Amino acid sequence: MKETGSLRDEIRQEQLKGLEGKSTLYKIRYYVYYYKWYAIAILVAVIIAGIVIRDIRANKDSVLGVAVINSLYGADYEEIKLGFEEELELDDKHEVDIDTQYTISADEQNGFDMQSQEKLFVRMAAGQLDIIIAPESVFKKLADVGYMRDLNMVLTKEEYEKYGAVFMASIADDSVEAVDNENAPRHDVPTGISIGDYKKIKEYAWYYNCTEPVYLGFADGGSNTDNAIRFLEYLRQ
Repeated sequence: MKETGSLRDEIRQEQLKGLEGKSTLYKIRYYVYYYKWYAIAILVAVIIAGIVIRDIRANKDSVLGVAVINSLYGADYEEIKLGFEEELELDDKHEVDIDTQYTISADEQNGFDMQSQEKLFVRMAAGQLDIIIAPESVFKKLADVGYMRDLNMVLTKEEYEKYGAVFMASIADDSVEAVDNENAPRHDVPTGISIGDYKKIKEYAWYYNCTEPVYLGFADGGSNTDNAIRFLEYLRQ
């Protein structure tokens, strides 16, 4: 290996001697020809490092995860997001995540439906969702299989009474196998708050022309309960 290295050094010295007396343009062409792949590799590494650093700096911690299902395409979601972030007085390292990319049918299954349900399940399992908003038929579909928390475990008695109309889910009794069994014993649990008439929901047309009641539920496994309750109140203002 040492002999090979010495030979390379000698060749390199001879090549450098050959540059003596040559024009600057010739020398530039020489270096580009012999070192372009090294330069390209370094450039690519710098670009990748820059992208990674940018993504790290741009990545924000979510203080509230909201899934909005079957809402109106083109409605204004950003304004509510920014307004609530301002109310929480967040810094540039934290954000409110309002995700509207869910299309779920109440009955029939299709490709888009399954993708949305899988995405919803994964985000819940990862603890990234605190609130689920959906029309009544879809809300029932999700609430009846345990996607929502019991409102009594989230709200005080005074808060429960203040928010008015609630959705009662029919939850299977203590058995995974019983979830899809219509004849399994079930019990009623309050899981959703009717928000279709809330000021911001109507003002920003989230469910414009929706013929069903719209409910908000607290996602099972959500960790930002205080902010979730504040968001519910924010939508009323």
